[in-house]
Amino acid sequence: MKFLRVLTVALLFAGTVSQAQITKGNWMVGGSGSFFSGNLKSETDNLNFYGFDLRPNVGYFIADKFGVGLTPLLTYSKTEGGSSVTNYGIGPYVRYYLLKPDKIINVLTQVGYSYVGTSNSNENSTAVDFKAGPVIYFNSSVAFEMTLNYNINNLSSDTRYNIFSVGMGFQIHLEK
Repeated sequence: MKFLRVLTVALLFAGTVSQAQITKGNWMVGGSGSFFSGNLKSETDNLNFYGFDLRPNVGYFIADKFGVGLTPLLTYSKTEGGSSVTNYGIGPYVRYYLLKPDKIINVLTQVGYSYVGTSNSNENSTAVDFKAGPVIYFNSSVAFEMTLNYNINNLSSDTRYNIFSVGMGFQIHLEK
């Protein structure tokens, strides 16, 4: 019970601290990781799979609360049958923060597009991903993110699959 009181007081105090990381002209670098599971359906297969992805990123705020950037990705997944695949890719993203820039706790939304290659074939694909979740700033430079993610993969193929995942990451905001 004491812990909850201390946490409540800390969050109330933290909400009054001025932060300005998400303003025009600032850079951010960081990354996130997520765990996922899903089902791949095609004309010949119906496979359950699970895995994780890592996504470093770099971005620039072109307006207050609105950033654009580039993120490479590395994904490892394994099917119930035991086969595994490693995907790699890169793509742009746009990110928007819903609350005022001076808040220590904010909410991010992000949409990204990726061109993806795979380790076990010459087939390439594309993907669109959406993420949203809370951001907690430890100070004027470091933020912790927790997100819910939705990915639509293999847009250019007859075999599409969608993934829901939960992610966490850190961002370092470089002020001007």
